[in-house]
Amino acid sequence: MNDSDTELCLVLHSVPGISALKMSSVLRYFGSPAALLDGDHRARIAAGMTRAESGAVDLARQHNGHPAAPWSLDQSLQAMRSVDAGVMAITDPAYPVLLRTIHDPPPLLYYRGNSAFLSEPCIAIVGSRKASPAGLRMASELAAAATDAGLTVVSGLALGIDAAAHRGALSRGGPTVAVIATGIEQVYPRRHGKLAEEVVASGCLLTEFRPGTSPLRAHFPRRNRLISGLSLATVVVEAALPSGSLLTAGTALEQGREVFAAPWSIFHRNGRGCLRLIRDGAGIVESIDDVLLELDSLYKLQLQLQRTCSFDGDADLPPNQGLVLEAIGDTAVDLDSLVTSSQLPVATVLAGLSSLELGGKIVRLPEGYVRC
Repeated sequence: MNDSDTELCLVLHSVPGISALKMSSVLRYFGSPAALLDGDHRARIAAGMTRAESGAVDLARQHNGHPAAPWSLDQSLQAMRSVDAGVMAITDPAYPVLLRTIHDPPPLLYYRGNSAFLSEPCIAIVGSRKASPAGLRMASELAAAATDAGLTVVSGLALGIDAAAHRGALSRGGPTVAVIATGIEQVYPRRHGKLAEEVVASGCLLTEFRPGTSPLRAHFPRRNRLISGLSLATVVVEAALPSGSLLTAGTALEQGREVFAAPWSIFHRNGRGCLRLIRDGAGIVESIDDVLLELDSLYKLQLQLQRTCSFDGDADLPPNQGLVLEAIGDTAVDLDSLVTSSQLPVATVLAGLSSLELGGKIVRLPEGYVRC
């Protein structure tokens, strides 16, 4: 993405009061940040914006950034240039394909390093910040084995299990992705500055938060949904009750991904969260082989989505996609209606919707799906 496109993304991100879900939907409708910023009120309202929201977009465009934004465009650009960061919109072909399929994908992603790893088969390894020596060893060894198996390890750059997972992947010279809850120019916790640079050199540092964003408590659950959303499976190595790792696992299940947990003793306080996950149906993980055995179908779906991301608009669609597309018109239709009209299983309809959306055949609005 060139400097002009970066500026347009930052201008768009300066607009206050619009949820990530709606901004992603509207961006998909227009096809690019430039088209959204240049669009008229009627088109934006058709895409799902209110008049006030459309007016805020115009104000941001006129002032090269919304006047109410906490940082100016120049400050944001300077912050990104200081760490050689990039930004991509959800309409960018490089946007990670699995992340597009979650309920509320970020409209914009800021990154350092090689963003291509975001679309590789990933596994999330998360757990307690106050991990035991056994937990740290397990996280490191699982990450190293996952790297040897060709997976990219995703975690949150936090103390404890997260850091051990990143270091385990790096020990094998493999890529790792660190998802952070701050602006891309910041590192939290600060003591992980060197680790962050090693991640950038070998993989990718990622955030949905605008430059200048501080590590607020409310940002971490949003970060966690990206960790699971990028990944085919989430492995919880060590977690107490309650914990952020359990929230990540819950989000992974909502996103239709696999969840695994390490089987700890009932007397290990930081293992109780893992035992709860296993009781509720999570797979038991003792080695990376336990995870690999369950990933085949999800991996095939990811490959299918990547293949259909740029299919020819005039090419014949696969039969199931054709049935789903036939049920979508100019009026928004919801998932339940599509399942009924197409007479296909929910999973098949969801896969078809993802492929059609990635291929530019349909767009998802708050009310449902419409044909482009």
